[in-house]
Amino acid sequence: MPESAGGITGRSNSRTWRTPLRLAIRFGLPLVGVFVIGRAVAASIGGNIERGQFALGILLIALGFASRLVSGR
Repeated sequence: MPESAGGITGRSNSRTWRTPLRLAIRFGLPLVGVFVIGRAVAASIGGNIERGQFALGILLIALGFASRLVSGR
C-alpha cells in the first residue's frame, strides 16, 4: 500500500497552504505599506495630511519585517 507524499503524518500537505500564506505576509504587507505611505505622501502634497495613513503604512511594513523573526517549523 503506497504512502502519501507527506508520509504517515501528512506534513507535506500542511506545508502547502502555509507557504503561500507565509510569503504573502512576509512580502505582501511591506508592499502594501509602501503603497499606503505613497498615497499618503501624494495626498499630503495637496495639503491633506492624514497621519492615520502614515501610521498604517508604517505598521504594515513593521508587521512584514516582524514576520521574518518568527521561525517556521
